[in-house]
Amino acid sequence: MKKKVRSAKKPAAKQNSMIDFDFGDVSYQIDPSRRKVYHRWVEVETAKTFLIMGAFNQSHSQARKAV
Repeated sequence: MKKKVRSAKKPAAKQNSMIDFDFGDVSYQIDPSRRKVYHRWVEVETAKTFLIMGAFNQSHSQARKAV
């Protein structure tokens, strides 16, 4: 007689946190875990993503130092 084995529940996947970031009078949404930048929920081109992520990381690191 075989026993039924229940599989353990998997922990919930880490929820992606989107961050609003203003750059050049335009509001963008940044997904830091995926390193993606969106404008009105459309992914921004790669060259501009690097520029915006660089500005975001620079401002974010300065905020960490201030704390």
